[in-house]
Parts: sequence; structure tokens; C-alpha cells
Amino acid sequence: MPNFTTFNTNPDNLRTLIFGQDATGTAQPVRTDTSGNVVGIILDGTISNISGLTTVTINSGTITNLLNGTLTSVLGATITAGTITSVLGATVTAGTLTNLLNGTITSVLGATITAGTITSVLGATVTAGTLTNLLNGTITSVLGATITAGTLTSVLGATVTAGTLTNLLNGTLTSVLGATITAGTLTNLLNGTITNVLGATITAGTITSVLGATVTAGTLTNLLNGTLTSVLGATITAGTITSVLGATVTAGTLTNLLNGTITSVLGATITAGTITSVLGTTITAGTITGILGATLTAGTLTNLLNGTITSVLGATITAGTLTNLLNGTITSVLGATVTAGTLTNLLNGTITSVLGATITAGTLTNLLNGTITSVLGATITAGTLSSVTSISQKSFQESQLINTPTANTFTPLPAVTTSVFGTYSFFVYNRGPGVNRVDAQVEISANGSNWYTDVTTVTGILAGSVDVLVPQRFLKYTRLSYRSSLIGAPSTIDVFFNGQGT
Repeated sequence: MPNFTTFNTNPDNLRTLIFGQDATGTAQPVRTDTSGNVVGIILDGTISNISGLTTVTINSGTITNLLNGTLTSVLGATITAGTITSVLGATVTAGTLTNLLNGTITSVLGATITAGTITSVLGATVTAGTLTNLLNGTITSVLGATITAGTLTSVLGATVTAGTLTNLLNGTLTSVLGATITAGTLTNLLNGTITNVLGATITAGTITSVLGATVTAGTLTNLLNGTLTSVLGATITAGTITSVLGATVTAGTLTNLLNGTITSVLGATITAGTITSVLGTTITAGTITGILGATLTAGTLTNLLNGTITSVLGATITAGTLTNLLNGTITSVLGATVTAGTLTNLLNGTITSVLGATITAGTLTNLLNGTITSVLGATITAGTLSSVTSISQKSFQESQLINTPTANTFTPLPAVTTSVFGTYSFFVYNRGPGVNRVDAQVEISANGSNWYTDVTTVTGILAGSVDVLVPQRFLKYTRLSYRSSLIGAPSTIDVFFNGQGT
């Protein structure tokens, strides 16, 4: 080389080309740029150490694998795959960080995390985007964000200023101010205050205190130790109302009123219970079990069962049954009229004065040690009259059977109990048609089963003619039998029975 230098005084002639071989064994020169830097591609292999170089800048190309090395500054580079064990003081300005395992990001500005798991976030601010899933983490402050789905296990000291809280499961809201719950279910409100509820439905639970609220519709299942100042158009179906002051029940059923006062009841029905005091009211129907010290001034008492009336003035009993008056006293009945009904039994009782009263119908079963001053148009069917002062007139009874057709054999009419009559007879009129005759006979019996013929027609009753049959013998029962005089020649008859008492 000294000789070469001696004979080549031009420095450019001292340059030397460095060659290498490619995969085929062909020699290839190693290129450099104008500054002397090596230009080329390192394919495969491992560079364990570049000695003598403290700062290396890779302007372009691809580093496939960096193992146990350190990159102090990466500007404008793209890392497409692999694992970065430790990143200290680096800034990722753009691109996608696919997987960060056990690392720490101190500041993320304008980035979007689309998937994966962030184990711990300390002192970070998410200004926009979507946080899909936060597992076992803590968000100290959320401003202007919308949580669309998922579960918040615990929220402590947070304020939700706007938006919609779709579902709160097994959580506690200590204070809700100026919020509106438009839908969903509020399972438990403990020691809280709801200032305004519009269009909501409370299905269960306990409301400790309701002040100045209006329930416009729905069902209030249980109100315990509360006060309803005004109830309009509502229906209370069950429960107990301790005190009702100045209220009006316009319709429905009041099942039980205990120790209360109803000042006015119009058009209502009381079906059961006890009314301690009733003043100036009208009860139109129902059952009153006991009345003590009350006065009914007007109206209709339909049914009194097992009760006592001490005084009845100017009342009218129009119908019903007085079953039993036992050891009782009706002290005065003035201007009353009993028009119908049945007095079944009056035992050891006293009617001191009955003036201007008329018993027009019914049955007086037993009158013991009493006096009837006047009986008009009455029938005594059984019993014993101990003393009869006078009977002003005889009784009369009539029965009739019109347009009765005849048959070929004798047909009996219903029997008449003639034991109470002194004189009685049967009037028979033959309507026809034509010239058909009718036979008739009077039959008598002592037991109502075996009958004896007492009186008969001799030649038959001509059409358009009348015959009167008067019994000749007396027994308890009497009846009339009739038939056509000629077989196959029926006729029609009218029969009248007239009886007169003795």
C-alpha cells in the first residue's frame, strides 16, 4: 500500500468498495449516502449490540423485533405488532395501541380506547367517547357524560345532574334534588322526600310521610297513621280509617266505622256493624242489629230482627212478620195501622191501648187472656174463645168455578169444610151446548177420604137451566160431583157455593 499511495497522489483514487454476498452467492456492494452512512436493509438476524454508538436514529423501515432494548424517542413511527415490556415517558400521538399489558399510561389526550381491560386508572380524565366496561374501578368525577348500559356496583358521593338512570339495582340514593324519574321501578325509598310525582305508579312499599301531595288516580293499598285532607272521586276498598273529619262519601261501601261520627248519610246502604248514635238521618234499607235510645221520626223500617221498640208514635207498619213478643210491652200505639202481616205469637204480653187500629188481614195464632172489642170481616179458623159477649152478624163465604166442562163419569170439585156453616148450598147452571143435560150430586164425608152421596138431580139439568142442591145431612166435609147425562154429549157448567155461619 505505501507504493500505491506513492504512485496515486489523488485522494479519490484511494477509495475502496466493500462487497457482500446475497443468498445466491453473488457479490453485492454495500451502499452509503453522501454523508457516509450505510444505506440498505438488514434482513433477519439479531443485532445484540452496536458498540461505539450512543445515539441511533432510524428514519424509516421496519424493526420486526426489539428484544430487551430501549427506545428513548419514537417520532412518526408505527408499531404494528409485538410486545413492549416497559414504556417510560413516551407519548403516543396517533394510531392504535392494541394491547397494553401491566403497563401505565400517565396521560391520554384525544385518544380512543376501543377494547381491552384497564386494570387501574389513577387521576385520568375521559373527556369524550364511550367507556364500554369498567370492572371493579372507581370514577371520582363524571361531568357531562352519559352512561348507557352496564352496572355501577357502588356510587359514593356522586351527583347525577341530568340524563336518565335506567336501572338502579340494590343501590342507595342518599339525596335526589330536582330530578325526574319518568319510568322504571323505584324499589325502596328510605328516609327520603319526593316533592312532586306526576304520572307514576307506586305498587308496593311504605310511605312514611306524605305532605301536600295529590294522588289523581290508581290504588292506595295501605295508609298507616296518615292523614288524607281531601279525597275526590276515589274508592277505598279495604283497610281502617281511624278518623274522618268533614269528609263526604258519595258512593261505594263503608265496611266498618268504629267510634266515628257520620253527620249526614244520603242514599247510602249500611249492611252491617253498630251505629252508636243516629240523629236526623234516613236509613232506607239493611239490618240494624241493636238500637238503644234512638228515635225514628220518619221513614220506613223494613225489617227489625231481635230488637226492641219502646215507643212507636204516628208510625205505620205496612207489612212483615212480628215473630215473637216475649215478656215485652208496647206502651202506646196511637194512630197506627197494621194493614198486613202475621202476628205469630203474643205470650204474656200486654197491649194496654189500641185505638182506631184495623187488622185487615193475616193470622192471629194465639190470644191469651186478652180482649178484642170489635172484629169486622175476620175469620177465626182454630183455637178457643173463652168468652163471647155478642156477635153482631153472621159470617158469609162464597166460592165459584166457571166454564167447567163435563165428562162421562162423575168428577168431584174441591171439598169445602162445612163444619163452621149453619146453612150452605150449591148453585149449578148448565151452559150447554145444544140440549145436553148434566147430572150433579152432593157428597159428604167425615174424614175427607170416604164419601157418601147425600142429594142428586133426578132428571138432569137442562141446557140453559139452573138447579140448587142443598145437603140434607151434616158432616165436616161437603163437595159437588158432576157428569154428562148422556155418554158422548158433554156440556159446560158454572158452580157457586154459598155458606152462612150460625
